[in-house]
Amino acid sequence: MTMIKAVLFDYNGTLFADDDINDMAWKATINELSKGKIDADKFYGEFIGTRNYPFVEKMFDILGLPHDEEQIMYWARRKETKYYHTICRELGRNMMMPGAEELLNELKERKIPINMCTASLDVNVNFYFELLHLEKWFDRDKVIYDDGIMTDKKDMYLSGARSLGVGIKDCLIFDDSPASIRKAAEAGCENIIVIKKDNNPDLRQIRQRITNFNEFDRSILGD
Repeated sequence: MTMIKAVLFDYNGTLFADDDINDMAWKATINELSKGKIDADKFYGEFIGTRNYPFVEKMFDILGLPHDEEQIMYWARRKETKYYHTICRELGRNMMMPGAEELLNELKERKIPINMCTASLDVNVNFYFELLHLEKWFDRDKVIYDDGIMTDKKDMYLSGARSLGVGIKDCLIFDDSPASIRKAAEAGCENIIVIKKDNNPDLRQIRQRITNFNEFDRSILGD
């Protein structure tokens, strides 16, 4: 078995349980932008997991709006700053998944380098650090996010590994999204821990399926 030299974490739905918040934030954005012309439930169900910019781009297509990059980015950010951040605060959602802090502390003590690879925009990464004080574990300058250059989670995980000076095969990845899990495997990761969901894929690279970090089998990290 490959010795784990670094750990890469997805954020949304992995370190932080926010599926319901994203659901509410996107549907509110769809309704505001389309003024009821797009069925928010149907559209969100079809394109859930898509990065913000292409998600909004698809709405612009349906509404027959010109592809104005500035306007698309405005709505991509508005979903976060007007809705996602507000809902988080209103619900008092400021805790990581059970067992996450304990695992992060353990990795820090064991001097196993970590990074976060998220499809979120920079404005959300800043919000996450403020909300959960992630600077205790993660180097903000190394975090991989949707910078408009990364094409998908495969690129993000490869960049995350490079940022820590290790190969992707030496990394352990935690993720919950079916598409992202497949991209982690495509990138060459052989050790993936999945946050259990009904639509998780069945891949040989998946080492364990957990509902929270207290269930994580530490022996996977090696000695």
